[in-house]
This record gives sequence, structure tokens and C-alpha cells, in this order.
Amino acid sequence: MSNASEVRHLLVIADQQSRRIVPLTNNTYSIGRDPNSNILLYDRQVSRHHATLLKIDNDKNDQPCYRIIDGNLEGKKSTNGIAVNGKYCLSHDLAPGDLIRFGNQSQANYHIIVDSAELDLLKNPNSDNQVVNTYLPLDNAPSEDNLASLDEIFLEDENEDDEQSNTMAFSHQGKKKDSEPFENQASLADSNPNPIIEVDFQGQITYVNAAAKIKFPNLMKLQSFHPVLQNLIGNRTPTEGTSFVREVQFEQTFFEQHIHYLKESECLRSYLFEITKYRKRESKLTAGKDRYRFFFEQSTEGILVINPDTKHIIETNQAYCQLLGYSSAEIIGCNLYQLLETERDTFNEELGKITLDNPYIIKESFHRHQNGSLLAVAGKISLTSYQGQEVLCLTVRDIRERKQAEEELQYQLLHDPLTNLPNRELFKQQLGVALAHAQRYEHLLAVIFIDIDSFTHINNTLGHSLGDKVLQSFGERLSSCIRAGDTVTRWGSDEFVLLLPQIKNTEDTVRLAQRIFETLQGPFIFDEHRLQIKCSIGIAIYPQDGNNGEELLKNADTALYRTKEQGKNHYQFYSPHLTAEAELLLRLESLLHQALEKKQFSLQYQPQLQCKTGKIVGMEALLRWETPAFGMIMPQKFLPLAAKTNLILHLSKWVLKTACEQNLSWQKDGLPPIPVTVNLSAKEFQQPHLATVVASILDETGLDPQWLELELTELTLRQNLNLARKTLQDLQNLGVRIALDDFGCGFSSLGYLKQFTFRTLKLHQDFIRDLRGTSEELGLISAILAIGKGFNMRVVAEGVETSEQLKILQDLDCTQIQGYWFSRPLPTKEATELLSKITRNNYIDSANFMSLPMIDS
Repeated sequence: MSNASEVRHLLVIADQQSRRIVPLTNNTYSIGRDPNSNILLYDRQVSRHHATLLKIDNDKNDQPCYRIIDGNLEGKKSTNGIAVNGKYCLSHDLAPGDLIRFGNQSQANYHIIVDSAELDLLKNPNSDNQVVNTYLPLDNAPSEDNLASLDEIFLEDENEDDEQSNTMAFSHQGKKKDSEPFENQASLADSNPNPIIEVDFQGQITYVNAAAKIKFPNLMKLQSFHPVLQNLIGNRTPTEGTSFVREVQFEQTFFEQHIHYLKESECLRSYLFEITKYRKRESKLTAGKDRYRFFFEQSTEGILVINPDTKHIIETNQAYCQLLGYSSAEIIGCNLYQLLETERDTFNEELGKITLDNPYIIKESFHRHQNGSLLAVAGKISLTSYQGQEVLCLTVRDIRERKQAEEELQYQLLHDPLTNLPNRELFKQQLGVALAHAQRYEHLLAVIFIDIDSFTHINNTLGHSLGDKVLQSFGERLSSCIRAGDTVTRWGSDEFVLLLPQIKNTEDTVRLAQRIFETLQGPFIFDEHRLQIKCSIGIAIYPQDGNNGEELLKNADTALYRTKEQGKNHYQFYSPHLTAEAELLLRLESLLHQALEKKQFSLQYQPQLQCKTGKIVGMEALLRWETPAFGMIMPQKFLPLAAKTNLILHLSKWVLKTACEQNLSWQKDGLPPIPVTVNLSAKEFQQPHLATVVASILDETGLDPQWLELELTELTLRQNLNLARKTLQDLQNLGVRIALDDFGCGFSSLGYLKQFTFRTLKLHQDFIRDLRGTSEELGLISAILAIGKGFNMRVVAEGVETSEQLKILQDLDCTQIQGYWFSRPLPTKEATELLSKITRNNYIDSANFMSLPMIDS
């Protein structure tokens, strides 16, 4: 058998820059376009962190091999994936000859070589052995038209390191000549100096390369009776594994034979590497202690020679002593179980099964270090002869690095990379355990959904980088509120889920919610930003709110939705009627898609009144939906559902066209022209061609642009200020009026008045609803009215419902109002009659103005 130190693992890389050989010696390699990658690829289709190579132990023999993994060790996958031998995969244990494709023009071949002749063949760029030209078709492979030129790639990466120090670079390949026919290229197998043989599962030879024909001239004649093929099929069935290694002899020549099971080809492929010189070297060393010391002391693996009967240690090497911190004198004479941490009876049973041909492979065991700690190792115990007696030989190797990499990978799979909190997968595992415990011991547990209020606004206005910091800090504050044994999970985006595996009563969850609200009272400070973060909470309790994890999660989410509906920054327990309401919303969402086609929508118009003259100075168009099953449905119910899809765009376009047509109809009937106000949804305002749509509708309906007023809120403006500036300018160029709705409810209204030109300012109804005439209220409203006057805007007070409110506003010189005191929103017919009546009378009698009854639809 060849010495392990002579075996070399290589990658032959071919990309748009060159063909080169990378020796593999380390435990981990990163592969990608990033200049810090261990193996750098020059191809724009390759991700910056495209793949990872990990050295692993091969269960079939004691020679390690490499596993390739798509993406990095944090779990982030590549953009285009990896394909091994023509098949896309997430991970693959590499075998000699495997072809790996990273993009359409980047690939690598994996080789294991045992002598310099093979390396020289791979190095020779003029050899027929053109490994990198091996082609395997890939599904959905990008066409050459989509590939970047070399100039583009080198320009993008001009500051990157050319190559890592452990890479042997060869001549630049350049672009492949179109005139070079693929059929003229010799295959790797035919030009390989080592014999390669394939046989089917019946033992019939299906392929031999040139080297095999030369070395074994009577191979085809003897078929499976030839020494290199004897016992290859027989008792060993292909399903036993993907590969195995054995040693064979032909005449005076010894070979190490690597046999691979190829399922798709339904054959066994055999690679033979001559090891005669190593066998001769072994025979020379067999004579005495020199052979023993050469291998025993020079081995990098720890070795113990053990008495099979007493389990006492007869001999050890320096590698084992250094591994565990002992001297050889401290180890020799000890019982194996003084060093090995294992269950004795089971281990002795395995030792009893060991024969000369059947060693015991140990994937992982623990040996006691001199300092008392346990060291994880992998190893093999075989039966051999030592100084004329039969002994057990235990070889071990340190697997701490591999275990650490595996543990890190496992940690990443179960934790959120941003907040370092458990993710959904780990939460579900813990919830399953907690439910089993709660069912067994009959106690309560709680699942709590938490959502950060207005987080989308933070991302849109302050950037995703700051949004990430908010999520991290928010997760830390949640973690500070819970008890030992509770779990905080980042569920996704700005949602978090808490698991309280054992509570005494529902008051425990209330106290936790209060602690969360208290800890959020302190501002979140990031550089110059000082943010006040609030959240909404939904709570579900086992067993009354669900007997399984899926039901508890669904019901806690339903409770959270209700909390947000009721004003946010509070908590809500789940109750069965919430589910009924959620089901109703789902049904409404389904009916909503048919409502426009069935003409179930209508517009109602609420007048805006000039206080001093009693004249109507505008009409606000308000959308209504009436269904056969549920009757009249208000906008606050169905508009959020429509906003989930592009249905809101079709609906908004219909509203705009209908309102324009109605306004023009009033003018044709001889009524004085007044602006009709249409509300713009956030999604509609963010459309890049909104002005074009409005212009098209105005042209189609024939309405003069000055009689159309488009109304939007501060929140809509804040979502994309750059787009807002362009859109508002385009609309104003059309001659359309712009109104700012809900003025005063945000924190930057004054700034918007300076940045944008508005014709109308609508005073938020929250200022009017509880108006009692206090000095603070009067001062605030007076200031807003002064601001509107200073910017030459008309100010409309919304939500005026009582004579007392009207009197206070008139005393403050508020000239225009809108609200239930004068009129509810009216259907088209009633709105037309009201306009006609006031037009005939020219105005509302000012003497009786304060005593007018409310006009109700």
C-alpha cells in the first residue's frame, strides 16, 4: 500500500484567465471571485463566495478525501450553484476524475496522484490530457452571449490578488478557437498513464484505456479471471458503497486499485496505480526494527499497540504522546480504558469482531488528555503481529478542527446570521420538546408573536444598514426580558417569536409584555439617530389556544394582527372570534378580485364647505364596496387587502376616471365648477408613470386638470422622497391640484411644506375630534392655520361633527370644513341634488347657518 504522505490531492482549475493546478493540503478552502478566497476564479458568473472545500475522513479507507459544498460555511448559497459530473448539487464527496463546474466558463477536475509522472502529465499544457476541456451538459446553462468579456472581468477585479500562493499557474488559455473541433481532443481516460478499466455488474469488460491494454495484454481474453478483476463482482455488490480500495498483484507488479460504483452507467470503474516500489521498500524494512521505527515514530497519527487479552498498552509513538500531553513512560503499561472514554461492554464486543481483513473503523471517540479534558479523535483498530505475538494496533487522528467546522455549520443552520438568535427551525424543535413536556406534566406554555411597529418606514427612510442595527438591538432587549429557559427567535424580517415553555397562568405573559414595553421606553441610539421603537404583541396559550405547534403559531400570529389593527403598541390574547374574523378577511380577499368585474364598487362624495359663505368649494370622492353576501364594506376593511396585490392599481385607476367623469357631468348640468378630490394610495403614488396615467384619464374624460385634486399623506411621501419630488412636479406641470392629507400626524410636516408645493392642507381629524377649546389646542390649530396662510394654501379642517367644534374653528378664522356636521359622504344622486339646491339658493343662509341640521345619507 502506498505511503499516505506520497498521495497528493489536486484541483486542476480552468477559467477565463488560465489553466492551473492547486495542491490541496489544508482542511478548508474557500472558492470564489472574492480576492480573499483561497482559490480564486476569474469569471463574473462565479459568486464571490461560490463554494467551500472541506477535508473529511473516508469511511472506506484511512485516506482522507475532500467534500465540496455550495456556498460558504455560514449557509449562504452561490448564485448559479455547482455541478459535479453534470448534476447540480449542494454538496458532494469528491472522487478522482470528478468534474466540477462553477459557471459556464469555470471548472475544475479533482485528482489523487501518487507519483511525479502523473503530476508532470497534468502540468504539460501541450499534452493530449486536456482535463479542462472535458464537457458535461448542464440544465439551464447560460449561453455564451450572456458571458462577460475577459476585459470586463479583469477591469472589475483589477485590484484583486492574481492568485493564492499555493497555486501553480500555467500558460494563459485565452478564448477557445472556434476552428478547433471538440472531437479531435483526446479524452483524459485514453491519455492517462495509469490503467483504467470499466466492467458491468455481470463482470464483462466495457472499456479499457491504452495504458491498461499495454500493461495487461491478455486482459480482454481472460476477462473477469484476470488478476486485476478477480473477485471484483462476486460477493461485493455495487450497492455496498460508492467506492473502495484494494491491492492486487499482476506477475511481479503490485497495484493499488481504486474501484468506483457508477450508478447511472451501471458499471464499476477501476483506476490502478503501480505501487511496486513502495512494496519493495516495505519488504526491505520488514527485516527488523528499522521498519517499525520508520513508520511508528514518523507517523503523524497517534499509534497504540495493545494486548488484545488484557487491553494493556505495549507501545506508543510520539505523535500520540504529544496529542494527549503524556510521556511514553506514562502511557506504556496503562490499561486502554484509562485513556479511552467509552462503554466497555459495547467496545469489547466490537473488538471481538476484528480480524486480519476486518479492522474496526472509529468515526469518533474520546481520549483523556493529561489535563483531564476529553479529546475527540477518529481512528482505526486492526489486528497485526508485533514481536511474534498478535496485537491490536490503534491509530488515531485529531478531528477537533473538523468537529469545530461541523459545529459552526450546524450552528449557522439553526441561528439567524444577523441577530445570532435561534431561527425558525430551532424554534420548532424546541417547541416540539416543550409541548411534549407540557402534555406529560399538564402545565401551560405560551407562544408570543412580536412585530416592530413601522419598521418598513425605518428601512425606507434611514436605510437597511441602520434597520439591521435596530433588529440586532431589539433582539438584545427582548433577550434581556425573558427568564432562563425561555427562547427568543427571529422569525423573519421584523417579526420575533418568544417561547415560554412553562407558565403558571396567563398573568405571566402579561408581566412579560409589560417588561418588554418598559425596556423599549429607552431610545435606540445609533450615531446621530435617536429612535423610539415600539412593538405589537400577540399571545397564544397552550392548551386552550391550540394542541400543536402549528396551531399555536397561527393563533399567536392572528392575535398579533388584531393588535396592529387596534392601534399597535399593545398586546392581544388570542380568542376564537379572531380566527372567524381572519377567515372572513380571507373570504373578502377572494371576493375582492371579482368585485371590479361585477361592478360592485361605487363612489360617494363628501362636500367641503366654505364657512362664511356656505358654498360648497370641493367634493372628496370616497370609495365604497357593496356585496350581496356582506352588504356595504368600508374602505378600511378592503383597501389593505387590495394593497397586497396590483388590484389596488386597477381600482385606483377606476376611481380616478369615475370621479373625473362625474365632475365633468356636474359642469355640463350647469353646476359651478369645483375640484373633486381623489385619494392616492401609497402603491399608486410609487408608480413611475403616474403622471402619464393621470394625463391619459384627463384626456379621455375631457376634464380640465384644475378641477382635479389628488390627495396624499405624509407617510406616502416619506417612502421615497426622490420619486415623490419628480412625480409631484410632473403632476403640477399637468395643472392638477395637490393636497396634503392628515397634516400634523407626522414628525416632518413642516419640512415637506418647504420641499413641495401644495394647494390644500387638510388638518388631521385627531385635532378636531376631542376639541374642547383649551389654550394648547387653540394655539396649535392657530399655528397650523397661520402656516397654511403663509404658504398660500387653503386649509380644510376634517372631522367636524358638532356645532361647538365649528364655533371654535370659526373663531380661529378657519375658512373651510369637512365632516358629519354638514354632511356624510353622499351617493352620486344625493350629492348632485345637494349641489343643485345650494346653487339655486346661491348660498346657505348665514343667519341660520349654525342651526342647520346635519345632512345624512
